[in-house]
Amino acid sequence: MTVLDEDELVFGNERTAEDLAADMRRALANLQWTPVDLADRMVSLGDYRSRKTILRGINRALDGEVKVSGELLALVHQMVRFKRRLLNNYGDVVWTELGDGSHTARIEDFIITLAPKSKGRWLVNLTHSSGYSPEWPRWQESLVAAKNMAFVTLDNAQNWLLELEEQQAWEASALASECALPL
Repeated sequence: MTVLDEDELVFGNERTAEDLAADMRRALANLQWTPVDLADRMVSLGDYRSRKTILRGINRALDGEVKVSGELLALVHQMVRFKRRLLNNYGDVVWTELGDGSHTARIEDFIITLAPKSKGRWLVNLTHSSGYSPEWPRWQESLVAAKNMAFVTLDNAQNWLLELEEQQAWEASALASECALPL
């Protein structure tokens, strides 16, 4: 039996930088996202690099200057699946148009308001019944994009509230343990 060096391994699914860039462009189009939107999402998911660095890498990959990394392509494809699940869960939400042209809906303990801005853009605002309001995303270019971004922002807010609840429970447990220690 011969042992192959890593350099001798051949993979049947070698793709060019152009193929990968085209795949990423299709996924971003499906999401209705710009490179800036993707960079924003990467930061929200914990990418520690500066937005400028992230955006430069995304644009170089989209232009085919460098191969799209497997991690970046996997993230974009995961976001497409994520959007599909969000639309499946919330796509039937009834939006009410208000007198000022904004649209509002209630999902669980959140009130979502989509406010029209200049040049056809929309601002997404969520408020939880506790008063918590997550950071507002960038203005969206259409009402449909604003609704989609509202669902992503809702998911982020729900996760943040769950993390806060877990941290508070952990702190309460730690405090109870300290109080139970014999002197």
